[in-house]
Amino acid sequence: MASTDKNGDRRIERTRQLLREGFVEMIREKGFSAMSVQDIAERANVSRGTFYIHYTDKYMLLEHVIRDNFGKLLMNAVSPNSPWNRETARKIVIAVLQCFEGKYSHRQPSSRVPVSILEETIHEELTRYISGLMRNDPGYPLVDPLQLKARARAVSWAIFGPAIQWAREPRTMSDEQMAEVILSVVEVGRR
Repeated sequence: MASTDKNGDRRIERTRQLLREGFVEMIREKGFSAMSVQDIAERANVSRGTFYIHYTDKYMLLEHVIRDNFGKLLMNAVSPNSPWNRETARKIVIAVLQCFEGKYSHRQPSSRVPVSILEETIHEELTRYISGLMRNDPGYPLVDPLQLKARARAVSWAIFGPAIQWAREPRTMSDEQMAEVILSVVEVGRR
């Protein structure tokens, strides 16, 4: 019975992977607004019904793809078990700056993907990741969960806002220089 569940889980994950790959290919080919669920399903070689078993619509799939990709970027930059300190914050800031630089290339965003969904999803994932680092750091003081979430949200906004602005404007400083500007504002102390 357990092996059947594992095989079922693998099939589910394989189908979702095919849908995500087909989705990314269709964005590159047609752009988000022009593609349909049928286009994604055909590219993934599954039926529309199979698509709807996994996702309610293409917007939900977009959020999952953004969340997965950005989550991997953060995990590659900083282990979820890292202590919450200036060096961890610096690595996160650099990852966020490079993410947005890759998306915006120091110009206004394109219309291939809905910018509001892209940015909102990235900000949510950034807040979640920072909150997890703070919560899991044995050296971080025990604080009320709501206070910790508020701290994580404040830090994520202090990173997120300047990163977007920097990536959309003509390049005047390197990502390392911008990271130092952001870090001068972000409090990573343990009060």
